Formats: sequence, structure tokens, C-alpha cells
Amino acid sequence: MIKRGRLYAAAVFFLILLSPASAQATGLRGAIVIANTEVMSYSIVYDLDRNNNLSGYSVCDINGNEETKARIRGTYDPKTRSLNFEEVAVIHTRSKVPVSEFCLMKVSGRFEKKNGRTMFNGTFTSESHDPELLCESGSIVMMMEDDANALVKRAAKALEKLPPPAEAPEWTRNVMEVEAGSLTELRIESPVVQLDLVDDRFQDGDRITVLKNNAVILDALEITNRVKSFRFDLEKEGKEVAFTIVAEDEGAISLTTVKASIRSGSQVHLLMVSLSKGESARIVLKLP
Repeated sequence: MIKRGRLYAAAVFFLILLSPASAQATGLRGAIVIANTEVMSYSIVYDLDRNNNLSGYSVCDINGNEETKARIRGTYDPKTRSLNFEEVAVIHTRSKVPVSEFCLMKVSGRFEKKNGRTMFNGTFTSESHDPELLCESGSIVMMMEDDANALVKRAAKALEKLPPPAEAPEWTRNVMEVEAGSLTELRIESPVVQLDLVDDRFQDGDRITVLKNNAVILDALEITNRVKSFRFDLEKEGKEVAFTIVAEDEGAISLTTVKASIRSGSQVHLLMVSLSKGESARIVLKLP
């Protein structure tokens, strides 16, 4: 079950990723990598009948706000050690997204021995019940329960031996909802600014045009979960720069949604922009 993920610090993420979903869980645990850009925890619990037909369930975003459990079915070939399965229905979810808009996965892969551990490596495609929604493909890696538990213990001991991390700068994070026709002015503490644009909801064909000081820098670009980034220096821009976001197409689902992340020094301004077709919003960045 594909949803938007987040990348975490490697060691901490791996421990969370391999933490058991429950004391009784058996099967495989690991992660899916969506379009080589996003990582999400993933596990399956299953049984095989005499004909090596598989039945069970999957869990994605384990213990997270978007955790979703889905029924799976498939087959196993003991000669090639190949395992194929697909998600066929949602059992329950913590997500607020309508079930009809979920992307159900079809997975194909095989078991391999690596460094004395049994690993499952494969790829997946996904489809939604709504034919207008675009779903992602990617890769998947999981390991057997006993191997995962052993790896968690080794990782925990290794982390205990590491020196304490250097004190990181304190970041401030400001989240704002941006409406059509609005003007948002932000005071920026550092002249070097990075602007990231992404649609972290559904890739349904949203398209935007972006103007920088009234000059087009993106023309009718389809916004997906792949980040579009810009870096610029406000001092070279006259200490002020204005961006205008124009909704060109709402895609299959109403409203064009864009997440604009503006990073400057230790500041992060997160702007959630929602526009109907033809509407626009203006964002002005200024140095003190």
C-alpha cells in the first residue's frame, strides 16, 4: 500500500523499520523504495498451503500515522525461490485518505542468501481502483523475522558505542496554509535560499506555472512527488524576490495542491498551497 514516506537518519530509521509490528508477527519485514526517492516501512505475514499458494496480509508505514493493513494473496515457487503476491483489499487504515484512492501493490521477487541472512529482493507496480490516478512503481527489500531481530540487537549495541552526536543547530519550522489570491511575505534570515516544490499527496496531473519577479521559471509543469528545487541569493536579487504560483490544471482530483518548502539558514517555512484552476498565490521573500 503506497503512501508518501519520509527519509530519516539512517541508524534510527533502520531500528524503527525493523521493530516488530507485534509479538506474534511472523513473516518478512523491511521497506519499499518508491520511485527511488521515498522510503516506507513494510511487512508481510503469510501462510502457504500445500500447493504453495500464499495468503495473509501486509502492513505499510508500521506504527505510523498512515499505517495500513491490506489482504494479500500470491504464489511461491520453491525451485526458483520466487515469491509473487498482490494486495487485494484494505483491511483497515489510520489514513484519512479515502480507500478508493489507495494504490494497491503487485510484488515480484525472490529469496537470496546474503551474509548468512535470507533476504527477499523484488520490484513492485501499483494500481488504484480510480483509473485517473497515477500510481508509482519501485523496489522492495525484506528479511526473515529471526534475521531482523538479530540485526536490531547488533544495531542497538553499535549505536551504544558511538560518541554522542555534535550539537546540531536549532531549526525553526513555520507551517502556513496559502489560499488563492493571497500575498504571503516572509522575512528571511540568510540570503541563500532554497525553494522546493512537490506534491506529496496524489499524482493526479496537477500542473502549475511559477513566476519569479514576473518572469516564468516553470511553465505548466506537472507536480509529482519528485521535488523541484531552486537555489538563489537574495542579495543578488536586490534583497527581495517574489514568486507567483498559478494553477494551470487540477488533474483528476479537485484543487491543485503544492507544498512549497523555503529553507534559509536555520529557518524552514512550509507553505501548503491549494488552488482551483486559474487561481494564483504570491509569496514574497525579504531580507531584514
